[in-house]
Amino acid sequence: MTKRRYAAVGLAFVIVLGVLMAFPSVRATAGDFLGLFRVQKFAPISVSPRQLALLEQLSEQDMMPGEFVSTQEPGEPERVESLSKASEQAGYRIRTLPFRQELNEIYVTGAGSGYVIVNLAGARAIVEAAGADPLLLPDSLEGARIDVHVYQAVQQLFRDGYTLMQTQSPEISYPPGVDPTLLGEAVLQVLGMDADSARRTAGTIDWTSTLLLPIPQEMGTYREVTISGGPGVLIEPINPDEDPAVMWQRDGILYMLTGPVFSEDLIQQANAVN
Repeated sequence: MTKRRYAAVGLAFVIVLGVLMAFPSVRATAGDFLGLFRVQKFAPISVSPRQLALLEQLSEQDMMPGEFVSTQEPGEPERVESLSKASEQAGYRIRTLPFRQELNEIYVTGAGSGYVIVNLAGARAIVEAAGADPLLLPDSLEGARIDVHVYQAVQQLFRDGYTLMQTQSPEISYPPGVDPTLLGEAVLQVLGMDADSARRTAGTIDWTSTLLLPIPQEMGTYREVTISGGPGVLIEPINPDEDPAVMWQRDGILYMLTGPVFSEDLIQQANAVN
């Protein structure tokens, strides 16, 4: 199923609600180290099948960057009867697709909180096993605590196949004195980028506000688009039977829209969300 495939590769809502809360997903290994931001924009990166297979192998070996402690579980999605009820539970305004009378189901996922105590040896072992330089992770990370809070997420399912998801940007506090550019460079190498390219790319990214989106090459391609006057990312699947997806951020809220239409039509629908 297309929606499950998008979730599996670390698109925003699973990164927010899954990776940051549970840390088990191999395809979100980057998220294990990048709890450093409130999301304002996205940085997609193509990941080769070979690198994904390697990361999956590391996951099967239960290699972990530290101990995760959950202090509030988000729980299972709860079905609600109206957008007003969803807005009341989520605590923020819920936007929707205009002129669509076929809203079928609405789900709200609860907030969640937790923290990670970094095990530097374990984190460096993952980085090294993935073919990256483990010394990019500084000694100051040993025993560091990273606190994470994710907000309620709302998913709208339409009878004609559209799905609109939205959530507030997570709040993440991280230890002082840590250079996020070095961590970003390590993550880019873990995802398969060569050392020189990773260094150059990491230096161009604001790691305190940019969400990295690992996209498997066999899944599809991506390109930057403009949604509601701001930057977004369009993911176009290779399989013609699967739906494209578009992601963007607006006023502190992250959105993802999928639908059974051509990419340009999906962009038009995303721009109409209000």
